[in-house]
Amino acid sequence: MINRKLIQGFSIARSGVYFLESIPLQLVNRWLTKSKLQPPNEEQAKSAWIHLYELHKIESENIAQGVYPLSALDFENPIAHARSFFEVLRDGFRVAWRMRNNQTKDFDSQSEQLRQGLPQYYTRNFHFQTDGYLSEPSARRYDHQVEILFTGAAGAMRRMILPVLKLHTQDQGQWLELACGAGSATRPVLETFTKAKITALDLSSPYLKVAQEKLRNYPNIDFIQGDATNLDFKNETFSAVYCVYLLHELPRREREKVIQEAYRVLKPGGLLVFADSLQTGDESSLDWALERFPKVYHEPFYKDYLSDKLEDLFQRVTGVASQIQHALFTKVVWLKKPLTPESND
Repeated sequence: MINRKLIQGFSIARSGVYFLESIPLQLVNRWLTKSKLQPPNEEQAKSAWIHLYELHKIESENIAQGVYPLSALDFENPIAHARSFFEVLRDGFRVAWRMRNNQTKDFDSQSEQLRQGLPQYYTRNFHFQTDGYLSEPSARRYDHQVEILFTGAAGAMRRMILPVLKLHTQDQGQWLELACGAGSATRPVLETFTKAKITALDLSSPYLKVAQEKLRNYPNIDFIQGDATNLDFKNETFSAVYCVYLLHELPRREREKVIQEAYRVLKPGGLLVFADSLQTGDESSLDWALERFPKVYHEPFYKDYLSDKLEDLFQRVTGVASQIQHALFTKVVWLKKPLTPESND
């Protein structure tokens, strides 16, 4: 039997490592950007740590109860992790310089070529990250950067879709992941649902290439470059459609199109589940962090996202009521597509 406290202890220790790694990056940021934004006060920081502890507790219980396997967790190789950290730290100077000068369209020549033909809202340096989503080095740094940002909790928050998938689907059929990026949320799904056939879609060819490299040992996945707002699939193709951390980076109209398309390609009785950022009022003790985020990082659509409740978005696009769950800074929203009279026969 898997020891719940041992898992929780490992996750807390891992968060400690990422917290320590955040310190030099914060110092670089303050030095180069000359930011006057004050750090969170004691009460705010305490609230965030309490929610972080609860997230790790929930995850350890999920694993101990067999909701998903231990292999779904992230276990970094120490040497590879150290090399990755120094690359992230080196890139931190470029990120901070971009912040200081508010450079949001800063691309090298290769990334500049990849921008051609992509939606205008997408071709920017989200989070001021180097090359945005348009280079392989960006894709290789991304997970480490996000784990530092969320104090080692990014993976745990992504995995909050797994209990929903476990409860409302069967380990079989055709599944679709929208905006798979470098495969950060894909691998835990593959580890948990070994019989489902997954199609992983993303708009970025460099991120897809890195995802293919990371997940090359899994036989039950295909990759396709595509736009989640205009899916090239027939109606009612997939028994589950899921997505992690896409909607907050889209303008409102594109958010609606993504839900509309996801619902269109979902089979009757199928599950639609999205995990994304908390929104204002979901956890009032964390509202300060939501307000702070777009002030520090380049997230041009985040403010509108905060007021466009996902449960309302799902309802107005699909006409179906959804369910929600919160975990630290993540909100999971899901619904099942009603069975048609024909599919009930």
